Amino acid sequence: MQPFNSNDYRKRVLAAVDRRGGLSSSDSFELYDIPLDEAERITDDQAVGRIEAVWAFWQKQRDHPKYRSLVTQLVRSHDTRSKPLRYATTRIVEARAVAAQREQRDAGRYELLDNAIERLVERYGGIPESKRAGLSDIGAMGGLTPDEIEARMRRHRIIGDTTQPAPPTAPPDPISEQRLSQITRLLGEFDRIQSGNEPTPTLLALLRMSLDDATDAERIETRVGILSDRVREMPAGPMRAVLDELVVHCRDILLGDIARLIAYCKAVSESVADYLRPRVRAAVLVEDVLRHGDYEFLFEEAIDRGLGPAGARQILHDLAGEFGASVESEEPPSQPPEIFQPAPARPRPPDPQPVPAPEVTPPPSDTPAPPVPGRIDTTRRAPKRQRTEANPVPTGPPTVPGLPDIAVFGAGGGVLTFAWPPGVTEAMVYLRRDAPPAAPGDPSAVAVKITNSRYHVDGGFVVPDDSRPCYAAVASCRRTPSGTLEVADGFGRRARIEVR
Repeated sequence: MQPFNSNDYRKRVLAAVDRRGGLSSSDSFELYDIPLDEAERITDDQAVGRIEAVWAFWQKQRDHPKYRSLVTQLVRSHDTRSKPLRYATTRIVEARAVAAQREQRDAGRYELLDNAIERLVERYGGIPESKRAGLSDIGAMGGLTPDEIEARMRRHRIIGDTTQPAPPTAPPDPISEQRLSQITRLLGEFDRIQSGNEPTPTLLALLRMSLDDATDAERIETRVGILSDRVREMPAGPMRAVLDELVVHCRDILLGDIARLIAYCKAVSESVADYLRPRVRAAVLVEDVLRHGDYEFLFEEAIDRGLGPAGARQILHDLAGEFGASVESEEPPSQPPEIFQPAPARPRPPDPQPVPAPEVTPPPSDTPAPPVPGRIDTTRRAPKRQRTEANPVPTGPPTVPGLPDIAVFGAGGGVLTFAWPPGVTEAMVYLRRDAPPAAPGDPSAVAVKITNSRYHVDGGFVVPDDSRPCYAAVASCRRTPSGTLEVADGFGRRARIEVR
Protein backbone atom coordinates (compact mmCIF):
# COMPACT_ATOMS: atom_id res chain seq x y z
CA MET A 1 0.00 0.00 0.00
CA GLN A 2 1.48 3.34 -1.08
CA PRO A 3 1.95 6.13 1.51
CA PHE A 4 -0.99 8.50 1.88
CA ASN A 5 -0.75 11.57 -0.40
CA SER A 6 -3.28 14.28 0.50
CA ASN A 7 -3.13 16.17 -2.81
CA ASP A 8 -3.49 12.97 -4.82
CA TYR A 9 -6.34 11.82 -2.56
CA ARG A 10 -8.24 15.08 -3.07
CA LYS A 11 -8.04 14.83 -6.86
CA ARG A 12 -8.46 11.07 -7.18
CA VAL A 13 -11.01 10.24 -4.47
CA LEU A 14 -12.88 13.32 -3.25
CA ALA A 15 -13.32 14.74 -6.75
CA ALA A 16 -14.51 11.39 -8.15
CA VAL A 17 -17.00 10.76 -5.32
CA ASP A 18 -18.37 14.31 -5.55
CA ARG A 19 -18.70 14.01 -9.34
CA ARG A 20 -20.60 10.69 -9.05
CA GLY A 21 -23.14 12.20 -6.65
CA GLY A 22 -21.84 11.58 -3.13
CA LEU A 23 -21.31 8.82 -0.61
CA SER A 24 -24.02 6.52 -1.96
CA SER A 25 -21.86 5.94 -5.04
CA SER A 26 -18.76 4.91 -3.09
CA ASP A 27 -17.56 2.36 -0.50
CA SER A 28 -15.33 2.38 2.58
CA PHE A 29 -12.25 1.03 0.79
CA GLU A 30 -12.32 3.87 -1.72
CA LEU A 31 -13.08 6.51 0.91
CA TYR A 32 -10.19 5.39 3.15
CA ASP A 33 -7.92 4.84 0.13
CA ILE A 34 -7.20 1.18 0.91
CA PRO A 35 -6.75 -0.94 -2.24
CA LEU A 36 -9.34 -3.69 -2.31
CA ASP A 37 -6.87 -6.33 -3.48
CA GLU A 38 -4.61 -5.59 -0.48
CA ALA A 39 -7.32 -6.00 2.16
CA GLU A 40 -6.05 -9.44 3.20
CA ARG A 41 -2.33 -8.61 3.01
CA ILE A 42 -2.07 -5.45 5.08
CA THR A 43 -1.79 -5.60 8.87
CA ASP A 44 -4.27 -4.09 11.29
CA ASP A 45 -1.69 -1.44 12.20
CA GLN A 46 -1.35 -0.44 8.55
CA ALA A 47 -5.13 -0.25 8.14
CA VAL A 48 -5.56 1.85 11.26
CA GLY A 49 -2.68 4.09 10.19
CA ARG A 50 -4.32 4.76 6.84
CA ILE A 51 -7.71 5.37 8.48
CA GLU A 52 -6.18 7.89 10.91
CA ALA A 53 -4.32 9.67 8.08
CA VAL A 54 -7.50 10.04 6.04
CA TRP A 55 -9.44 11.14 9.12
CA ALA A 56 -6.88 13.86 9.84
CA PHE A 57 -7.07 15.01 6.22
CA TRP A 58 -10.88 15.24 6.40
CA GLN A 59 -10.60 17.44 9.50
CA LYS A 60 -8.42 19.92 7.55
CA GLN A 61 -10.88 19.99 4.63
CA ARG A 62 -14.03 20.88 6.61
CA ASP A 63 -13.95 24.47 5.29
CA HIS A 64 -12.92 23.60 1.73
CA PRO A 65 -15.12 25.72 -0.64
CA LYS A 66 -15.91 22.78 -2.92
CA TYR A 67 -15.83 19.69 -0.70
CA ARG A 68 -16.93 20.94 2.73
CA SER A 69 -20.43 19.42 2.44
CA LEU A 70 -19.03 16.05 1.35
CA VAL A 71 -16.36 16.10 4.05
CA THR A 72 -18.94 17.00 6.71
CA GLN A 73 -20.87 13.83 5.80
CA LEU A 74 -17.65 11.78 5.87
CA VAL A 75 -16.75 13.07 9.34
CA ARG A 76 -20.22 12.28 10.67
CA SER A 77 -20.13 8.69 9.38
CA HIS A 78 -16.46 8.03 10.22
CA ASP A 79 -16.98 5.70 13.19
CA THR A 80 -19.46 3.48 11.36
CA ARG A 81 -17.57 3.39 8.04
CA SER A 82 -14.12 2.76 9.48
CA LYS A 83 -15.05 0.08 12.01
CA PRO A 84 -15.09 -2.92 9.58
CA LEU A 85 -11.69 -1.93 8.16
CA ARG A 86 -9.74 -1.86 11.44
CA TYR A 87 -9.51 -5.63 12.03
CA ALA A 88 -8.49 -8.38 9.63
CA THR A 89 -11.54 -10.60 10.15
CA THR A 90 -14.13 -7.90 9.47
CA ARG A 91 -11.93 -6.23 6.82
CA ILE A 92 -11.79 -9.40 4.73
CA VAL A 93 -15.56 -9.89 4.95
CA GLU A 94 -16.15 -6.25 3.98
CA ALA A 95 -13.71 -6.54 1.08
CA ARG A 96 -15.56 -9.51 -0.38
CA ALA A 97 -18.89 -7.70 -0.09
CA VAL A 98 -17.50 -4.57 -1.75
CA ALA A 99 -15.87 -6.64 -4.52
CA ALA A 100 -19.25 -8.25 -5.25
CA GLN A 101 -20.93 -4.85 -5.36
CA ARG A 102 -18.32 -3.46 -7.74
CA GLU A 103 -18.54 -6.54 -9.97
CA GLN A 104 -22.32 -6.18 -10.09
CA ARG A 105 -22.03 -2.52 -11.09
CA ASP A 106 -19.50 -3.37 -13.80
CA ALA A 107 -21.75 -6.13 -15.17
CA GLY A 108 -24.51 -3.61 -15.73
CA ARG A 109 -22.30 -1.03 -17.43
CA TYR A 110 -22.85 -2.54 -20.87
CA GLU A 111 -26.59 -3.12 -20.43
CA LEU A 112 -27.82 0.20 -21.88
CA LEU A 113 -25.52 -0.05 -24.90
CA ASP A 114 -26.25 -3.73 -25.58
CA ASN A 115 -30.00 -3.17 -25.43
CA ALA A 116 -29.80 -0.25 -27.88
CA ILE A 117 -27.57 -2.22 -30.27
CA GLU A 118 -29.90 -5.22 -30.12
CA ARG A 119 -32.91 -3.11 -31.04
CA LEU A 120 -31.08 -1.43 -33.93
CA VAL A 121 -29.85 -4.75 -35.32
CA GLU A 122 -33.36 -6.15 -35.05
CA ARG A 123 -34.80 -3.20 -36.99
CA TYR A 124 -32.07 -2.52 -39.57
CA GLY A 125 -30.10 -5.76 -39.75
CA GLY A 126 -27.02 -3.96 -38.46
CA ILE A 127 -25.89 -0.66 -36.96
CA PRO A 128 -26.61 2.29 -39.30
CA GLU A 129 -23.63 4.59 -39.66
CA SER A 130 -25.73 7.60 -38.62
CA LYS A 131 -26.66 5.89 -35.33
CA ARG A 132 -23.09 5.29 -34.12
CA ALA A 133 -22.79 8.70 -32.48
CA GLY A 134 -26.02 8.03 -30.59
CA LEU A 135 -24.71 4.68 -29.39
CA SER A 136 -21.55 6.42 -28.20
CA ASP A 137 -23.68 8.80 -26.12
CA ILE A 138 -25.66 5.92 -24.63
CA GLY A 139 -22.48 4.03 -23.79
CA ALA A 140 -21.00 7.12 -22.16
CA MET A 141 -24.17 7.50 -20.06
CA GLY A 142 -23.44 3.99 -18.77
CA GLY A 143 -19.87 4.97 -17.83
CA LEU A 144 -18.11 3.22 -20.73
CA THR A 145 -14.95 4.55 -22.36
CA PRO A 146 -14.81 5.24 -26.13
CA ASP A 147 -12.62 2.16 -26.65
CA GLU A 148 -15.10 -0.06 -24.77
CA ILE A 149 -17.97 1.31 -26.84
CA GLU A 150 -16.16 0.79 -30.15
CA ALA A 151 -15.21 -2.76 -29.18
CA ARG A 152 -18.87 -3.53 -28.49
CA MET A 153 -20.03 -2.06 -31.81
CA ARG A 154 -17.39 -3.96 -33.79
CA ARG A 155 -19.23 -7.18 -32.94
CA HIS A 156 -21.98 -6.15 -35.39
CA ARG A 157 -22.18 -5.15 -39.04
CA ILE A 158 -22.07 -1.41 -39.75
CA ILE A 159 -24.44 -0.48 -42.58
CA GLY A 160 -24.47 2.72 -44.59
CA ASP A 161 -27.37 5.14 -44.88
CA THR A 162 -28.03 8.60 -46.15
CA THR A 163 -29.62 10.03 -43.04
CA GLN A 164 -27.20 12.17 -41.09
CA PRO A 165 -28.07 13.92 -37.84
CA ALA A 166 -28.19 17.68 -38.02
CA PRO A 167 -25.21 19.46 -36.45
CA PRO A 168 -25.79 20.73 -32.90
CA THR A 169 -26.70 24.35 -32.39
CA ALA A 170 -23.68 26.59 -31.92
CA PRO A 171 -23.15 27.44 -28.24
CA PRO A 172 -24.10 30.98 -27.19
CA ASP A 173 -21.59 33.56 -26.14
CA PRO A 174 -21.63 33.29 -22.32
CA ILE A 175 -21.21 36.15 -19.86
CA SER A 176 -17.94 34.51 -18.90
CA GLU A 177 -17.15 30.94 -18.03
CA GLN A 178 -15.69 32.06 -14.72
CA ARG A 179 -18.83 33.94 -13.67
CA LEU A 180 -21.19 31.19 -14.78
CA SER A 181 -19.13 28.67 -12.80
CA GLN A 182 -19.22 30.94 -9.76
CA ILE A 183 -23.02 31.24 -9.93
CA THR A 184 -23.39 27.46 -10.35
CA ARG A 185 -21.10 26.86 -7.37
CA LEU A 186 -23.04 29.30 -5.17
CA LEU A 187 -26.41 27.78 -6.11
CA GLY A 188 -25.04 24.32 -5.41
CA GLU A 189 -23.76 25.46 -2.02
CA PHE A 190 -27.17 27.00 -1.28
CA ASP A 191 -28.85 23.67 -2.09
CA ARG A 192 -26.44 21.72 0.11
CA ILE A 193 -27.01 24.03 3.08
CA GLN A 194 -30.79 23.82 2.78
CA SER A 195 -30.70 20.10 1.92
CA GLY A 196 -34.04 18.42 1.44
CA ASN A 197 -35.77 21.25 -0.43
CA GLU A 198 -36.29 21.64 -4.16
CA PRO A 199 -33.06 22.18 -6.16
CA THR A 200 -32.18 25.71 -7.29
CA PRO A 201 -30.67 25.47 -10.80
CA THR A 202 -30.75 29.18 -11.77
CA LEU A 203 -30.85 32.70 -10.35
CA LEU A 204 -34.47 32.93 -11.45
CA ALA A 205 -35.25 29.68 -9.62
CA LEU A 206 -33.86 31.31 -6.46
CA LEU A 207 -36.71 33.83 -6.89
CA ARG A 208 -39.24 31.02 -7.60
CA MET A 209 -39.37 31.97 -11.27
CA SER A 210 -38.37 30.32 -14.54
CA LEU A 211 -36.62 31.46 -17.71
CA ASP A 212 -40.05 32.17 -19.20
CA ASP A 213 -40.28 35.04 -16.67
CA ALA A 214 -36.91 36.58 -17.50
CA THR A 215 -38.41 39.70 -19.15
CA ASP A 216 -40.73 40.53 -16.24
CA ALA A 217 -38.41 43.14 -14.76
CA GLU A 218 -40.96 44.54 -12.29
CA ARG A 219 -41.68 41.13 -10.77
CA ILE A 220 -37.98 40.25 -10.64
CA GLU A 221 -37.14 43.56 -8.92
CA THR A 222 -39.86 42.98 -6.30
CA ARG A 223 -38.63 39.49 -5.51
CA VAL A 224 -34.96 40.48 -5.38
CA GLY A 225 -35.89 43.24 -2.94
CA ILE A 226 -37.81 40.83 -0.70
CA LEU A 227 -34.95 38.31 -0.78
CA SER A 228 -32.43 41.05 0.04
CA ASP A 229 -34.50 42.16 3.04
CA ARG A 230 -34.76 38.59 4.30
CA VAL A 231 -31.01 38.08 3.98
CA ARG A 232 -30.27 41.20 6.03
CA GLU A 233 -32.41 39.77 8.84
CA MET A 234 -30.41 36.51 8.94
CA PRO A 235 -27.60 35.92 11.44
CA ALA A 236 -24.06 35.74 10.13
CA GLY A 237 -23.15 32.32 8.79
CA PRO A 238 -22.64 30.24 5.64
CA MET A 239 -26.24 30.71 4.39
CA ARG A 240 -26.10 34.49 4.64
CA ALA A 241 -22.68 34.61 2.99
CA VAL A 242 -23.91 32.55 0.02
CA LEU A 243 -27.15 34.52 -0.38
CA ASP A 244 -25.34 37.87 -0.14
CA GLU A 245 -23.31 36.92 -3.20
CA LEU A 246 -26.32 35.53 -5.07
CA VAL A 247 -28.31 38.76 -4.49
CA VAL A 248 -25.45 40.71 -6.08
CA HIS A 249 -25.56 38.44 -9.14
CA CYS A 250 -29.37 38.75 -9.33
CA ARG A 251 -29.20 42.55 -9.37
CA ASP A 252 -26.34 42.71 -11.85
CA ILE A 253 -27.57 40.05 -14.30
CA LEU A 254 -31.35 39.95 -14.01
CA LEU A 255 -31.85 43.70 -13.44
CA GLY A 256 -28.77 45.12 -15.12
CA ASP A 257 -27.74 45.41 -18.77
CA ILE A 258 -30.22 43.54 -20.97
CA ALA A 259 -27.31 42.01 -22.88
CA ARG A 260 -26.15 40.23 -19.71
CA LEU A 261 -29.65 38.91 -19.06
CA ILE A 262 -29.91 37.56 -22.61
CA ALA A 263 -26.46 35.98 -22.38
CA TYR A 264 -27.31 34.33 -19.04
CA CYS A 265 -30.60 32.91 -20.34
CA LYS A 266 -28.86 31.56 -23.43
CA ALA A 267 -26.16 29.95 -21.31
CA VAL A 268 -28.73 28.26 -19.06
CA SER A 269 -30.76 27.07 -22.06
CA GLU A 270 -27.70 25.60 -23.73
CA SER A 271 -26.69 23.88 -20.49
CA VAL A 272 -30.12 22.27 -20.26
CA ALA A 273 -29.91 21.31 -23.95
CA ASP A 274 -26.53 19.66 -23.37
CA TYR A 275 -28.06 17.64 -20.51
CA LEU A 276 -31.15 16.62 -22.51
CA ARG A 277 -29.45 15.99 -25.87
CA PRO A 278 -28.15 12.43 -25.16
CA ARG A 279 -31.43 11.55 -23.47
CA VAL A 280 -33.48 12.72 -26.44
CA ARG A 281 -31.11 10.87 -28.74
CA ALA A 282 -31.58 7.68 -26.71
CA ALA A 283 -35.37 8.08 -26.74
CA VAL A 284 -35.61 8.53 -30.55
CA LEU A 285 -32.74 6.26 -31.57
CA VAL A 286 -34.78 3.28 -32.75
CA GLU A 287 -38.14 4.63 -33.86
CA ASP A 288 -37.13 8.22 -34.81
CA VAL A 289 -40.10 9.49 -32.79
CA LEU A 290 -40.16 11.19 -29.38
CA ARG A 291 -43.07 9.34 -27.80
CA HIS A 292 -45.52 11.05 -25.49
CA GLY A 293 -44.30 9.28 -22.35
CA ASP A 294 -40.67 10.19 -23.00
CA TYR A 295 -41.65 13.74 -23.98
CA GLU A 296 -43.54 14.17 -20.70
CA PHE A 297 -40.59 12.88 -18.68
CA LEU A 298 -38.02 15.06 -20.48
CA PHE A 299 -40.35 18.07 -20.29
CA GLU A 300 -40.34 17.81 -16.49
CA GLU A 301 -36.56 17.34 -16.52
CA ALA A 302 -36.25 20.67 -18.39
CA ILE A 303 -38.61 22.38 -15.91
CA ASP A 304 -36.54 21.04 -12.99
CA ARG A 305 -33.45 22.65 -14.51
CA GLY A 306 -34.95 26.13 -14.65
CA LEU A 307 -36.80 26.37 -17.95
CA GLY A 308 -40.43 27.45 -18.12
CA PRO A 309 -43.11 25.50 -20.00
CA ALA A 310 -42.63 27.48 -23.21
CA GLY A 311 -38.86 27.11 -23.15
CA ALA A 312 -39.02 23.41 -22.26
CA ARG A 313 -41.45 22.71 -25.11
CA GLN A 314 -39.29 24.57 -27.62
CA ILE A 315 -36.04 22.91 -26.60
CA LEU A 316 -37.49 19.39 -26.86
CA HIS A 317 -38.85 20.05 -30.35
CA ASP A 318 -35.49 21.53 -31.38
CA LEU A 319 -33.52 18.57 -30.02
CA ALA A 320 -35.83 16.04 -31.65
CA GLY A 321 -35.35 17.92 -34.92
CA GLU A 322 -31.56 17.70 -34.56
CA PHE A 323 -31.85 13.91 -34.84
CA GLY A 324 -34.43 13.93 -37.62
CA ALA A 325 -37.16 12.73 -35.27
CA SER A 326 -40.76 13.81 -34.97
CA VAL A 327 -42.56 14.56 -31.70
CA GLU A 328 -45.65 12.57 -30.86
CA SER A 329 -48.69 14.60 -29.91
CA GLU A 330 -48.23 16.20 -26.52
CA GLU A 331 -51.63 14.79 -25.57
CA PRO A 332 -51.48 11.16 -24.37
CA PRO A 333 -52.89 8.66 -26.89
CA SER A 334 -56.44 7.51 -26.34
CA GLN A 335 -56.53 4.09 -24.67
CA PRO A 336 -59.12 2.03 -22.81
CA PRO A 337 -59.27 3.03 -19.14
CA GLU A 338 -56.83 1.23 -16.87
CA ILE A 339 -56.48 1.11 -13.14
CA PHE A 340 -52.94 2.52 -13.45
CA GLN A 341 -53.24 6.30 -13.72
CA PRO A 342 -50.37 8.80 -14.03
CA ALA A 343 -49.17 10.20 -10.73
CA PRO A 344 -50.63 13.70 -10.18
CA ALA A 345 -48.44 16.47 -11.56
CA ARG A 346 -46.47 18.50 -9.05
CA PRO A 347 -48.46 21.69 -8.31
CA ARG A 348 -46.67 24.85 -9.34
CA PRO A 349 -46.14 27.19 -6.36
CA PRO A 350 -48.55 30.14 -6.22
CA ASP A 351 -47.35 33.65 -6.86
CA PRO A 352 -48.13 35.45 -3.60
CA GLN A 353 -47.05 38.97 -2.84
CA PRO A 354 -44.72 39.27 -1.09
CA VAL A 355 -42.74 36.11 -1.79
CA PRO A 356 -40.65 34.76 1.11
CA ALA A 357 -37.03 33.90 0.53
CA PRO A 358 -36.64 30.18 -0.23
CA GLU A 359 -34.48 29.36 2.75
CA VAL A 360 -36.78 31.14 5.18
CA THR A 361 -40.26 29.97 4.20
CA PRO A 362 -40.61 27.17 1.64
CA PRO A 363 -43.50 27.36 -0.86
CA PRO A 364 -46.77 25.87 0.37
CA SER A 365 -47.55 22.38 -0.76
CA ASP A 366 -50.60 20.20 -0.69
CA THR A 367 -50.93 18.15 2.48
CA PRO A 368 -50.35 14.51 1.52
CA ALA A 369 -52.91 11.90 2.38
CA PRO A 370 -52.01 9.73 5.39
CA PRO A 371 -50.00 6.68 4.26
CA VAL A 372 -51.53 3.23 4.30
CA PRO A 373 -49.73 1.07 6.92
CA GLY A 374 -47.11 -1.17 5.34
CA ARG A 375 -47.50 0.48 1.91
CA ILE A 376 -44.65 2.24 0.12
CA ASP A 377 -45.34 5.85 -0.91
CA THR A 378 -44.14 6.20 -4.53
CA THR A 379 -45.56 9.70 -5.08
CA ARG A 380 -43.08 11.73 -3.05
CA ARG A 381 -40.31 13.56 -4.84
CA ALA A 382 -36.76 12.28 -4.47
CA PRO A 383 -33.42 13.77 -5.72
CA LYS A 384 -33.57 11.40 -8.66
CA ARG A 385 -37.23 10.54 -9.33
CA GLN A 386 -38.81 7.72 -11.28
CA ARG A 387 -41.44 9.27 -13.55
CA THR A 388 -43.63 6.32 -14.38
CA GLU A 389 -47.28 5.45 -14.07
CA ALA A 390 -47.83 4.53 -10.42
CA ASN A 391 -50.80 2.96 -8.70
CA PRO A 392 -51.27 3.54 -4.97
CA VAL A 393 -54.02 0.90 -4.82
CA PRO A 394 -52.88 -2.74 -4.29
CA THR A 395 -54.56 -4.03 -7.43
CA GLY A 396 -53.28 -4.56 -10.92
CA PRO A 397 -53.97 -5.50 -14.53
CA PRO A 398 -55.06 -9.04 -15.39
CA THR A 399 -52.36 -11.70 -15.16
CA VAL A 400 -51.85 -14.21 -17.96
CA PRO A 401 -49.55 -17.23 -18.42
CA GLY A 402 -46.90 -17.57 -21.08
CA LEU A 403 -45.08 -14.23 -20.72
CA PRO A 404 -41.27 -14.45 -20.48
CA ASP A 405 -39.51 -14.17 -17.12
CA ILE A 406 -37.42 -11.13 -16.24
CA ALA A 407 -34.03 -11.54 -14.53
CA VAL A 408 -32.91 -8.78 -12.15
CA PHE A 409 -29.21 -7.86 -12.28
CA GLY A 410 -28.88 -5.67 -9.19
CA ALA A 411 -30.11 -2.65 -7.22
CA GLY A 412 -26.94 -0.67 -6.54
CA GLY A 413 -27.62 2.83 -5.26
CA GLY A 414 -31.35 2.11 -5.36
CA VAL A 415 -31.35 1.75 -9.16
CA LEU A 416 -32.97 -1.51 -10.22
CA THR A 417 -31.44 -3.03 -13.36
CA PHE A 418 -32.82 -6.04 -15.20
CA ALA A 419 -32.83 -7.74 -18.60
CA TRP A 420 -35.61 -6.97 -21.08
CA PRO A 421 -36.73 -10.18 -22.85
CA PRO A 422 -37.00 -9.89 -26.66
CA GLY A 423 -40.26 -8.27 -27.67
CA VAL A 424 -41.11 -6.98 -24.17
CA THR A 425 -41.42 -3.17 -24.01
CA GLU A 426 -43.26 -2.73 -20.68
CA ALA A 427 -42.69 -4.21 -17.24
CA MET A 428 -44.32 -4.01 -13.83
CA VAL A 429 -42.18 -3.42 -10.73
CA TYR A 430 -43.69 -4.46 -7.39
CA LEU A 431 -42.36 -2.89 -4.17
CA ARG A 432 -43.05 -4.15 -0.67
CA ARG A 433 -41.44 -3.28 2.65
CA ASP A 434 -42.06 -6.29 4.88
CA ALA A 435 -41.32 -9.22 2.55
CA PRO A 436 -40.59 -10.04 -1.11
CA PRO A 437 -43.71 -9.66 -3.29
CA ALA A 438 -45.43 -13.04 -3.48
CA ALA A 439 -46.74 -12.78 -7.05
CA PRO A 440 -47.88 -10.16 -9.56
CA GLY A 441 -50.92 -8.47 -8.06
CA ASP A 442 -49.71 -9.05 -4.47
CA PRO A 443 -52.24 -6.96 -2.45
CA SER A 444 -49.51 -5.86 -0.01
CA ALA A 445 -47.24 -4.49 -2.75
CA VAL A 446 -47.31 -1.27 -4.75
CA ALA A 447 -47.15 -1.73 -8.54
CA VAL A 448 -45.22 0.70 -10.75
CA LYS A 449 -45.18 0.36 -14.54
CA ILE A 450 -42.08 1.25 -16.58
CA THR A 451 -41.45 1.22 -20.34
CA ASN A 452 -38.15 0.15 -21.87
CA SER A 453 -37.68 3.69 -23.29
CA ARG A 454 -38.00 5.22 -19.83
CA TYR A 455 -35.69 2.54 -18.43
CA HIS A 456 -32.96 3.44 -20.94
CA VAL A 457 -33.34 7.18 -20.34
CA ASP A 458 -33.13 6.75 -16.53
CA GLY A 459 -30.45 4.07 -16.61
CA GLY A 460 -32.75 1.64 -14.80
CA PHE A 461 -35.76 1.80 -12.48
CA VAL A 462 -35.01 4.31 -9.73
CA VAL A 463 -36.56 3.34 -6.40
CA PRO A 464 -37.33 6.60 -4.51
CA ASP A 465 -35.09 7.19 -1.50
CA ASP A 466 -38.07 7.43 0.83
CA SER A 467 -39.33 4.02 -0.32
CA ARG A 468 -36.14 2.22 0.74
CA PRO A 469 -35.29 -0.24 2.17
CA CYS A 470 -37.77 -2.58 0.49
CA TYR A 471 -38.11 -5.71 -1.59
CA ALA A 472 -38.69 -5.49 -5.34
CA ALA A 473 -39.82 -7.92 -8.01
CA VAL A 474 -40.27 -7.45 -11.77
CA ALA A 475 -42.73 -9.08 -14.18
CA SER A 476 -43.05 -8.62 -17.94
CA CYS A 477 -46.15 -7.07 -19.55
CA ARG A 478 -47.80 -7.00 -22.96
CA ARG A 479 -50.60 -5.16 -24.73
CA THR A 480 -53.58 -6.88 -26.29
CA PRO A 481 -54.73 -5.73 -29.77
CA SER A 482 -57.34 -3.58 -28.02
CA GLY A 483 -54.66 -1.85 -25.91
CA THR A 484 -55.36 -3.57 -22.58
CA LEU A 485 -52.30 -4.16 -20.41
CA GLU A 486 -51.59 -7.72 -19.23
CA VAL A 487 -48.90 -8.87 -16.80
CA ALA A 488 -47.20 -12.24 -16.29
CA ASP A 489 -48.93 -14.49 -13.79
CA GLY A 490 -45.73 -15.27 -11.89
CA PHE A 491 -42.20 -14.07 -11.14
CA GLY A 492 -39.13 -15.74 -12.61
CA ARG A 493 -36.50 -17.43 -10.47
CA ARG A 494 -34.28 -14.31 -10.52
CA ALA A 495 -36.99 -11.65 -10.51
CA ARG A 496 -36.80 -10.63 -6.82
CA ILE A 497 -34.19 -8.55 -5.01
CA GLU A 498 -33.74 -6.60 -1.79
CA VAL A 499 -33.22 -2.84 -2.25
CA ARG A 500 -31.36 -0.86 0.39
